[in-house]
Amino acid sequence: MSSLIAELRRRNVLRVAATYAVVAWIIIEAGSVLLPTFGASEMAFKVYVVVVVIGFLASLIVAWIFEVTPEGVRLEKNIDRSVSITPRTGRRLDFMFIALLVIALGVSVTLNVTGMRDAPEIEVASPEERLSIAVLPFTSRSTDPENQLFADGIHDDLLTRLANIGALRVISRTSMMEYRDTTKNLRQVGEELGVGTVLEGAVQRVGDNVRITAQLIDASTDEHLWANSYDRQLSMANLFAIQSEISAEITRALQTTLTDEEQTRLAVIPTDSLAAYNLYTQGRDNLYKRRLETLLEARAQFEAAIELDPNYAEAYAGLAESVLLILNNHQAISTDEAFGIAEASLDKAVSLNPELSQAHAAEGLMKTMAWQETRSGPGLEEAEACLTAALDLNPNNASAWMWFASLRDNQRRTEEAIDLYHESLRVDPLGKIPYANLPGMYAQRGQNQEALDLYVKAVEIHPDWPTAYRNLSAHLQALGRMDESVAWGMKGAELSADPLGGASMTSAYMEFGEYQKILELFSGVTEEHPMYGYGASMEMAIMGDFAGAAEVAERAIEGVENPRQFQLSLIAVFAVFAGDFDKARKYAELHDPEFAADADPTVTRYNVTDLVRYAFILQNQGEGERAYSLLNLALDVVRTLPRIGIFGHGIRDVQILALQGRTVEALAAFRDAIDEGFRGTASSNGWPMALDPYLGSLRGQPAFEAMVGELEEAIARMQQNVAEAEQTGDWDSLRAATLTETT
Repeated sequence: MSSLIAELRRRNVLRVAATYAVVAWIIIEAGSVLLPTFGASEMAFKVYVVVVVIGFLASLIVAWIFEVTPEGVRLEKNIDRSVSITPRTGRRLDFMFIALLVIALGVSVTLNVTGMRDAPEIEVASPEERLSIAVLPFTSRSTDPENQLFADGIHDDLLTRLANIGALRVISRTSMMEYRDTTKNLRQVGEELGVGTVLEGAVQRVGDNVRITAQLIDASTDEHLWANSYDRQLSMANLFAIQSEISAEITRALQTTLTDEEQTRLAVIPTDSLAAYNLYTQGRDNLYKRRLETLLEARAQFEAAIELDPNYAEAYAGLAESVLLILNNHQAISTDEAFGIAEASLDKAVSLNPELSQAHAAEGLMKTMAWQETRSGPGLEEAEACLTAALDLNPNNASAWMWFASLRDNQRRTEEAIDLYHESLRVDPLGKIPYANLPGMYAQRGQNQEALDLYVKAVEIHPDWPTAYRNLSAHLQALGRMDESVAWGMKGAELSADPLGGASMTSAYMEFGEYQKILELFSGVTEEHPMYGYGASMEMAIMGDFAGAAEVAERAIEGVENPRQFQLSLIAVFAVFAGDFDKARKYAELHDPEFAADADPTVTRYNVTDLVRYAFILQNQGEGERAYSLLNLALDVVRTLPRIGIFGHGIRDVQILALQGRTVEALAAFRDAIDEGFRGTASSNGWPMALDPYLGSLRGQPAFEAMVGELEEAIARMQQNVAEAEQTGDWDSLRAATLTETT
């Protein structure tokens, strides 16, 4: 045995073994990091290690059989041992071993101590992830800047066509436009949007010719999955054919197939008019911006597109959506006009293209809005059928998801509404409306901090969108933070062309007693505006003429077949303050017919405020017993609702208990409200607490007056903060106070 070991040493086999072991260690260490970087699988690494081990055995055999001589490599058995240079070679191997050992230690420190080995692995997109796609805004390679609008139209239509493919998850245009001219790499885009693939494209228009290029890339590896270019003569048939080809080729590249229905939808040519097409795409762009001025412009563009092509189904759907949003978001059109245009437009759109998802979605919105005006009838069931049809046709329709969420909210199915808003964000991660409405869902559950965080996030994501600021302002007002509410409301009003843009600050100025500023907020409302009559009646009410305010509000709805619910409610409120309980009852029952018809009406968070007012009217008409019973029903519902926040009831329980003469309980509830952050009733009632007719039995009570004094001191401090900001122009300090509260 000793002679074998001696011979192994003489032939440098042991030195070669030690040196190779160190080399193998370096190779395996480096491979453990580098191979995953290039997407190698775990099995590939195992094969890599086996090859290294085989190399070790081979090196030992070579060292035993061969010897390196000045004349080259020769078989050891053919060399005279007296002239062998094996000892000299051994010393060289010793020096090499020491050098390699130092290198090995360096590699080990680099990979293990610095944490390179623990760095997250780059994952290759799975087949399921690859089926999610983000289409970056197409660039225009034409010198004419107007051709960017043309490129945007190509991008928008391709997005729509891809979104109609059920196997794909396609990020909505709203989110994608945030990436125009982005400097982020595709891996960042993929991670931020949660997609496995990204499509890039460019459009070059020269005279009567157009070239469209597109390439599909794996966002995790930058691997090109597909690319193509298309040179065609400019015509609508060619444009839509190219987009259909791109959509079909992408599905093949992603190893999925089109259904027969999807192939039929891809082949549709919406319009033969290039001018109508350009107007339609500009109108869609304005719709996405969700501002009053852009919605009005969108309406005009859709109408112009229809004039050029009376058979353009998509333009009819766009027109319907624009007028509904003008009504719902800005009250800048009458109910009758909006519903009349929308219904006629959607009937035409569906008759032209029964499989147009956006038409069915807009019809769902229209039916939901119509139900909200009366809160009766089968409107919500009909709306659900429309929205379901829209999503069956296009599961990537972000608008349908968010309008479905609103429908579920109206059905008091809050958890489902939250899930649906998140589903909308799945296909439109930067969508505006979910960020406007989703926080309210959390506020309904009393999760006011979560709601505040989301409202702030909406401002951060969409810093130029007035609605985000108005919603944040309204929530802060209802949290009792009136100075911060005004600060954010001011920013929203600055950004908005809507004459009602300062509405979120009304309650704060009402609590401050600064009624002239309220009038200034609405000074831009002209006689042509649908809300002018409302403003005129409010002005009279502010001056203390409630009877006159009720008359003006009545005149505003003369001849209107379907007056708005808030108008009926407003007249009832003015009549209560005027002491005209006959008129108050008339309009209260027009607003809520079930109160008069049903001795035991269904009470929800939507009508509980109206029920308390109705009970107060009954008390003043000598029907105290029924009033007491109705107040009990209202109290049961109020106790399930959050007290503060944008959906808080304020001190509705205190009002009910005071009307029932339960003074001790009312005072205890009032104390609880103040401790929770309640600071005023304007946000939940529409009038300041000093005028609250429901609290008459508490006034003069020492405990009540002391607590009112607390509120007045708090309001005065906030009013002073606002006055200082107005004088200095520094609203940022108040806004900063909000930001420090968010997580």
